[in-house]
Amino acid sequence: MKKKCYIFTVLVFSGLFLNAQEKIWDYPLKPGMEEWATLKTYKQKIDTCQIPLNVLNTSDTKDLVTICLNYPMFNDYIVYTNERRGILVMINRFNGLKELTQREDKIAELVHAYSDFPILTQLSKDPASKEYHLPYKLPFLELILCDTQFLNSMNSNELETLRTVALNKYKSKLQNQSVYSLSNIKKTMFLIASVMNRQNSSVLSSEQQEMLKIFIKNYDHCSNSLLTEISKIISL
Repeated sequence: MKKKCYIFTVLVFSGLFLNAQEKIWDYPLKPGMEEWATLKTYKQKIDTCQIPLNVLNTSDTKDLVTICLNYPMFNDYIVYTNERRGILVMINRFNGLKELTQREDKIAELVHAYSDFPILTQLSKDPASKEYHLPYKLPFLELILCDTQFLNSMNSNELETLRTVALNKYKSKLQNQSVYSLSNIKKTMFLIASVMNRQNSSVLSSEQQEMLKIFIKNYDHCSNSLLTEISKIISL
């Protein structure tokens, strides 16, 4: 287990799951800061958001997950027609996510963070507030969990735990649709479907299993009728 590296600083956005007595490393520049506007190219922004090696190498996995979830460019996957491809590109170019794929306890910490992730009942309109980004960071975490580098390393118990947590998130999002859009909810559906497909559950009929595969394959461009059928399957 790697040692924790704590840096005590004044943070604009302190993170999602920080202990009140501890503050882990945070990005020195992020959107909204005056200095961020001085970064003229996309590459400069990517380079600026890389985690320093001393922090990367000394942070334990729990802290690394938090640092990754606070990634200033977490929403970049939406510029890709294929969001899964976008997440894969982000994993390959951001050293935090790349390091996370190598951690033996990555699944336990990711699922723990996902389980603890709050579901809001009201959307914050203040960009400076801690809650403002939470509804948008949750799909980022869900798509990370869907990536094969994480999903394919899960054992049966981890898959079942993740499915249970994701189903609870799905139901909570449905109850708060003023905060969570259909696009947002669809990512939770995709996570549950991906987990169920990995489980190859005998509870599902062959037709239902095939429908899951179709949804996963066509996730970025699926019809409303398919979404309706998938919502029934994932709720079983």
